[in-house]
Amino acid sequence: MEKTDNSLSLKKVYKVSAATLWKVITEREHLKQWYFEFNEDWQLKVGQQFDWYGTDNDCKEWQHRGVMLEIIPNKKLVHSWEYVGSSGTSVVTWELHPIDENTTELHFSHVFTVPFDVNEPAFKRENFEMGWNHILNISLVEYLEKI
Repeated sequence: MEKTDNSLSLKKVYKVSAATLWKVITEREHLKQWYFEFNEDWQLKVGQQFDWYGTDNDCKEWQHRGVMLEIIPNKKLVHSWEYVGSSGTSVVTWELHPIDENTTELHFSHVFTVPFDVNEPAFKRENFEMGWNHILNISLVEYLEKI
């Protein structure tokens, strides 16, 4: 994972088509298997607001909120990421680059546009780095091997 002062990014090759990877990163029934569980407000429509919940290492549940910012089917998904009731916002980008019909490179980034509350231990940058490394290098890989 590459890091800057305000971002995390990763390029990773997955042994699936771009269409399959797109479904896995955008369809709720897939997402809940390897990422987060989203409800009906997760819709691929620019401007759509959606909420989801995640638990930190201390078992505290956090309400997240995002807005769909850019959608290019089978190519690019961009959405915001923030925590309800806390300061800060960020933007998550998923870009799919087909290598061949059964191989796709994901260009992923999480850019912290307005820093999250530095007094909240759960919002430390290393927690995001650890989380994304697990999600993209373990959870997603294992899920793709099953489908």
